[in-house]
Amino acid sequence: MAELVDIFIGRQPIFDRKKQVYAYELLFRANTDHNEAIILEPDAATAQVMMNLFGDLGLKNVVGDHKAFINFTEAMLLSENEPFFPRNQVVIEVLEDVKVSPSLIESLKALRKQGYRIALDDYIFNPDLAVLEQYADLIKVEILDVPPSQLARHIPRLKSQGIRLLAEKVETQQQYDFCHQLGFDFFQGYFFAKPVIIKGHSLPPSKLAMMQLMGQVYDPNIDMKSLAETISRDVSLSQKLLKFASAQGSAHQISSIHDVVLRFGLNRLQSWTSLLMLSGAKDKPSELFRTALARAKFCELVGGRVNDFSKDSYFTVGLFSCLDAVMDSSLDDLLKELNFEESIKRALLEDHGSLGVALNAVKAIEQGQTDFELPKNLTPSELSRLYLMAMEFSQSIDLDG
Repeated sequence: MAELVDIFIGRQPIFDRKKQVYAYELLFRANTDHNEAIILEPDAATAQVMMNLFGDLGLKNVVGDHKAFINFTEAMLLSENEPFFPRNQVVIEVLEDVKVSPSLIESLKALRKQGYRIALDDYIFNPDLAVLEQYADLIKVEILDVPPSQLARHIPRLKSQGIRLLAEKVETQQQYDFCHQLGFDFFQGYFFAKPVIIKGHSLPPSKLAMMQLMGQVYDPNIDMKSLAETISRDVSLSQKLLKFASAQGSAHQISSIHDVVLRFGLNRLQSWTSLLMLSGAKDKPSELFRTALARAKFCELVGGRVNDFSKDSYFTVGLFSCLDAVMDSSLDDLLKELNFEESIKRALLEDHGSLGVALNAVKAIEQGQTDFELPKNLTPSELSRLYLMAMEFSQSIDLDG
């Protein structure tokens, strides 16, 4: 049984012109009681904030009925997965280091169309980012990095477009008075309050359950009942999914995990799973999981042509062939904990049977080898084509956002 671990989120209030709390910005804090942002990888940091917030602490417990401002990296903004967080409370902060591209513009348009609010973070009127102003509901201006004369010139221009403005890094009464007079709508900074640490506990999901979940949500022949059963068997996955569902603010009462799975839908479950992977496997590169998915897809395609075992069995052999690298343990020991059929176990451990031949083939192709046993009725050129299809499948899946 996994042990509870401490989790942390930094929370800094955002005030309106009457000095009333309007929202909170939620900040990454490493698993430490020190109020510092030790950020090793931006995508993983954002994923950790969102997982801690929605999956463990609970949105209402952290911000109540206020808005929650959350930093989104470029990779997360460009993710094709469907957002699963409540649009009525979450404000998406576009970081200042994003690269303006047609894909980014389309993503912002789509998010706004779905009802999400967009804020530009740490804005200093960089001409390269000016095109983003028309897609912003709110702009957070770094007042310490912008001369007062420039503020006085730009603020009326932006307000005339209906954009609301937030003064960041307000540290003195004089700065507050100046920004208030200019017409800023919101204020944030040490003059009002430093970030505080919100501490809670999390029960990490088992890596075995995560591997099974990842394989299922990206399986084109997914059965939602089986997916619900996988989640139900892991207490942590069940708890996190229920917390996410509760954050949607729906009046619909939950009757079962299967009920939540159906309401969430496959696209949002894929997004949720990617976030879980990113937040919980910071020491494992996403390419490891991509390799597992490519192998799984290749074996499944081979299985569809060999037609002896089910395609699901072939998919499972490919997916779990990387389990030892994910778990940092021997495959033999790990398989003793799983109730796999003997044919699957022997394929994974000994490359035995037609399942093992398919697995050995994909491993050989990965290494550029040509001297290996061919699966029944398949030519080398056909295998190359199936491998390219499997690679395209794995690359089409967004594991980083």
